[in-house]
Amino acid sequence: MSRWDIDPAGVRSVLTSTEGVAREFDGQMTTLNASIEGAMGQSSSDIVNQALAGYAGSATADITFVFTRTSACMNGAAQATNAYVEGDLEMAANAQASAGAAPDPRAVMPGYGGGPQ
Repeated sequence: MSRWDIDPAGVRSVLTSTEGVAREFDGQMTTLNASIEGAMGQSSSDIVNQALAGYAGSATADITFVFTRTSACMNGAAQATNAYVEGDLEMAANAQASAGAAPDPRAVMPGYGGGPQ
């Protein structure tokens, strides 16, 4: 039988800290988009504008992947901890397994494996 040694207060602390950092993602993405749009507006070069648009498209896929993976990991950790606290080891194992069900980054990460380019 598996033995679990989880500190729920410690997990909650890490999740709270991570959530605080993740909450800034949207604002950072907005700033990035505004900066790229500003640079494109100031540029009088079609080549520069095309390069910036290409970068924005590529970066958006990578950044979205990070957001999705972060959310899946946080949700899985919270679910596993809640199940542990409730004393249901089978439910904790299932929640932990679902946290690992996020795609393998090498297979789906844009520009690296099988994901969109």
